[in-house]
Amino acid sequence: MREENKKPTPQKKNVTKQRWFWPVIYASFAVLLVAGVWGYSALTNSSKPLTGSKLTATNGAKSPTVETNAQTESLQYPFKDALLKDAKVVQDYYDVEANEESRAGALLVFNQTFTTSDGISIAVNGESFDVLAALSGKVEEVKSDPFIGNEITISHSNGMTTVYSSISDIAVKKGDKVDQGQVIGKTTDNQYNPAAGNHLYFEVMQEGKHINPTSLLAF
Repeated sequence: MREENKKPTPQKKNVTKQRWFWPVIYASFAVLLVAGVWGYSALTNSSKPLTGSKLTATNGAKSPTVETNAQTESLQYPFKDALLKDAKVVQDYYDVEANEESRAGALLVFNQTFTTSDGISIAVNGESFDVLAALSGKVEEVKSDPFIGNEITISHSNGMTTVYSSISDIAVKKGDKVDQGQVIGKTTDNQYNPAAGNHLYFEVMQEGKHINPTSLLAF
């Protein structure tokens, strides 16, 4: 066979030297990287609890509503603001660290027996007025006692408890949820502290310990 009739053997091309090779490699790597990040993000997000204003339990039971935009309440006067100019503390909270005159004014006297006042007695010109919930909360107890005055106890989410005594026309019952500023009754007088006249006896407790309401409210 003649040499000139032999066909030349084709030579293999080096693909790494082709113009398209490295761009394709980079593009493939970028696609794999993005897919990996997306997959990891989807996996981690699926394990996080749902957020929002309402959560539903997996067993079908209703879970508490979470108010993400709720504002923290501050203790307010247990009466309408319009009465503030006429409202007076006619009996003080008994503070062991107060001066002798203040301590004497915070003693309750009945049948020649002295007891200390765990709250303040508020009067408005001797007239009956609407009693308001000082904070939003739950009515824990409604006690009927014409001698010392009917009493309403409300618990609050911040660990406080407020007590309202010498109340008539009670507008709530045990277990009710009340909003701050809601009318819960009216003031009246009582046999236990007749010297205070028509008044509200108001107590504030923090984690079960009495505190002076006037340290939170300016009179």
